[in-house]
Amino acid sequence: MQEIEQNVSRLVAAYEQTRRDNAALQEQIKQQSDELFALRTEIKQAQADLRNLQIAHALTVDSPQRTKAKNHIRSLITDIDRTIDVLKR
Repeated sequence: MQEIEQNVSRLVAAYEQTRRDNAALQEQIKQQSDELFALRTEIKQAQADLRNLQIAHALTVDSPQRTKAKNHIRSLITDIDRTIDVLKR
């Protein structure tokens, strides 16, 4: 009978230790999830900043794409001006 009581006591102690370990692991998971969320948010912001810098760079550097875009815009403005002149007549 005493052996059964000792086994039950060890089982209860092991159960309590397992509960404490589980609670600690759950807290660790929560902290890591919070950290992961913060890092993902930081990555999204960095990607947005990079896109903005790329756009700003493309608009400030004299590149073939910029020249082509400017020429296309000039052409469109000329077409619009002609259309306005025709509509005024």
